[in-house]
Amino acid sequence: MDTDLLKTFLEVNTTRHFGRAADNLYLTPAAVSARVRQLEHILGVELFIRSRNNIQLTPEGERLVPHAETMLLAWSHARQDVVMPADQGRRLTVGATYSFWRFAMAEQVPRLYGLLPDLALRAEAHPVDILVRRLEERTLDLALLLEPPTLAGFRADKIGQIRLVLVSSDPEASARTALQDGYVHVDWGDAFDLFFSKRFGDAAVPLLHTNLASIALDYLQQQRLQNHKAAAWLPQSVLESAEGKGLVQVKGVPAFSRPVHAVYRTGSERRDAIAAFVGQLKPLKI
Repeated sequence: MDTDLLKTFLEVNTTRHFGRAADNLYLTPAAVSARVRQLEHILGVELFIRSRNNIQLTPEGERLVPHAETMLLAWSHARQDVVMPADQGRRLTVGATYSFWRFAMAEQVPRLYGLLPDLALRAEAHPVDILVRRLEERTLDLALLLEPPTLAGFRADKIGQIRLVLVSSDPEASARTALQDGYVHVDWGDAFDLFFSKRFGDAAVPLLHTNLASIALDYLQQQRLQNHKAAAWLPQSVLESAEGKGLVQVKGVPAFSRPVHAVYRTGSERRDAIAAFVGQLKPLKI
């Protein structure tokens, strides 16, 4: 299938307007309309409900969206592999959550390039469910996860440890005040939520919920500068970094430790590159 048809379909879905889609794709509205009609003819279904100033997906169009995105992503990765220079023999697509890249890998990537000069890395950040899906779809070579899934044909190697501690902008904070005055609850996965609910669930009064630990850290620093109280569970390594300047670990509160795993397909054609990458990460301490 012509990938341009899928690109056009997705652009119309995003803009919900043939004219704006045409501008974004550097086409005429007539060309965009013709491409959509061609795709509908190939599939034998209507993809859009067309009415004046109101373009909506049909049920068939809704079902096509994730498949179109997957097909375009796979094609993009295939093109990258085909045109890969001969001296870039260790091309890897590695995925992790946004928080993991920020707090665990920001300093690791430059170091890895120094140790693996022929590494050609593609770094992607997604929620855990999408990372798992992309592993299964073979659009990721490797995912870095705290809670590895049980998937046939995949292996999960323990490469390190993450240690989460309750961090506060208030040097006098106690467990009670930290969890009630400006507390930001960060989503660190099911295991952390179970740990938290058993020990602090009833005592906590979250001001904000987020799955981006960077938001929590930025909020704590803003509150610290204004002499306001705020707290969140963050990697212990934050306290040792420039980003954690002025923040403190709340005393008397147990830490949460969890292994970090590298998850990859056992039969991957890039197993040598994966082994080299994973070997240089060990032991990862966050």
